[in-house]
Amino acid sequence: MSKAKSLRTALTAAIPELRNEPGRLKLWIENGAVRARGTASHGFALQYPLSVLIEEAKTDIAIIALAITRWLRVNQPDLLSPNGDSFQFESDILDLTTADILFTINLTENIAVEPQSDGSWQVTYLEEPDALFEDEAGFAGVAPIPPLAEVRLTDGSS
Repeated sequence: MSKAKSLRTALTAAIPELRNEPGRLKLWIENGAVRARGTASHGFALQYPLSVLIEEAKTDIAIIALAITRWLRVNQPDLLSPNGDSFQFESDILDLTTADILFTINLTENIAVEPQSDGSWQVTYLEEPDALFEDEAGFAGVAPIPPLAEVRLTDGSS
């Protein structure tokens, strides 16, 4: 499974304590499903909840969530849509500085299948499409929307 391997690589690169002790990062899949399309192309999708456990994490959960979110931007951007949950987590707080943290991320991997002349099949994991707009970029000569600087709440009487 391409995405599980890719996320392991990204987290190990982003979180120093996992670079030093990669055995504390555990990934597994339960209750995955194959979504066959029933088309002439023979393509299908793998859909599965990926469990990502970091044992005895000392890194702040927000930093780990940021690393996962940045990975999602490229590998599963549909999970970053507004008003939706990107992924879930549970934490067993071991002491004041350490926790076991379990993230569950619902992933989909689309797979193209191509018959070969020798009767075998070539299987290719498809990449996610590029995001529509880059962060902080305008389009067609329009300046980007400036970042939110202030929010004011009024009672509507003014």
